[in-house]
Amino acid sequence: MTTYYDLETEEFMSDETYNGWKNYPTWAVALWIDNERDTYEKSRGVARNIRAIAPQDENVASGIWTVEETAKYRLADFLKLWVTDDLAPDLGASFAADLLGYALDEVDWVEIAESFLSE
Repeated sequence: MTTYYDLETEEFMSDETYNGWKNYPTWAVALWIDNERDTYEKSRGVARNIRAIAPQDENVASGIWTVEETAKYRLADFLKLWVTDDLAPDLGASFAADLLGYALDEVDWVEIAESFLSE
């Protein structure tokens, strides 16, 4: 984290971004999904499928979300569930489980989904 003084607002600000991503946990999840062939192919296949069916989603039909928003939020929901339930290890009730849970709660799933959908 970098701290700096903003002359315009006259306040100390902090920058928690990491390698162009919102934060370290977001970067790490995106990196691991991208660097493993199976997870890369699955995530991109799911992104393509979600993009294809988004126009028929009930949220689009009712005017709640646009097609793009629907694809983004549906993919973000999928990624969060997939990573937390399938890819992350079950550590039981432990110190490590608490830390992993905290890190996964900090992930910006929407940012990752937007990145995958933009490819």
